[in-house]
Amino acid sequence: MVKLKVVVDRTLCEGIGVCVPEAPKYLVLDKRHKAVILEPGKDKEKLFQEVAEKKRQEVVLELSDDESEDMFRAAEACPVKAIFIYDPDTGEQLYP
Repeated sequence: MVKLKVVVDRTLCEGIGVCVPEAPKYLVLDKRHKAVILEPGKDKEKLFQEVAEKKRQEVVLELSDDESEDMFRAAEACPVKAIFIYDPDTGEQLYP
């Protein structure tokens, strides 16, 4: 398992949605067409309400190697670079 801190900058996100097919288990678009990181065990509608007015959503996820690759592909697919990935232990920015 790999731990990653994934950050969506909702002010940069334009809701194009090309990130979602790359990591559909963890990324969706909300009603305002902004990317939202799904958190295991959290109700999606409640999560949408929580992040609706936030400028950034930050979540530490434990991912399998395949899921980690999916998350990096999702971040790379974003044309406005609104998805950031960090090492949660060191704070090192891994993408972009």
